[in-house]
Amino acid sequence: MDGYQNPPASGPRGVGQLAPLAAGAYTDIIGIYGPAEAAEGELVNIEVVLQNISDSPLYLAVVGQHDGVTDYFSPDYASVDPGAAYSFTASFAMPNKGIKLDLWSYFWTGSAWAQDDYEYVYISLKVLTPQFRSFAVADYSQV
Repeated sequence: MDGYQNPPASGPRGVGQLAPLAAGAYTDIIGIYGPAEAAEGELVNIEVVLQNISDSPLYLAVVGQHDGVTDYFSPDYASVDPGAAYSFTASFAMPNKGIKLDLWSYFWTGSAWAQDDYEYVYISLKVLTPQFRSFAVADYSQV
């Protein structure tokens, strides 16, 4: 693959098409780490571990999407050696409902970003219940 000789100017700016779950030809999403649930407005931190399964170094990137909102990961892209894995991170505020977070891996062909692997996770909305402390009358006097 000659894409490594011509580095990208930035990471991918769109999201991929939904695809059947399967390892990509050049990349494999080998880990997705984040909360199983979060409260509305809570900061959700996601880490995606992407492995280069090709026999050449590649520029790799991850993009996510939930509820039509694109989640860009940091770093924008990374140079990853054959067989090596790299972690990409993103954060967003949890909406007022559970979400499906779609995740796509990309590799640089030398002229464009190519979608390669796809995974998804569900994050449930944490329902907070009010917490009350008991109270007692410590002193009472009748006037």
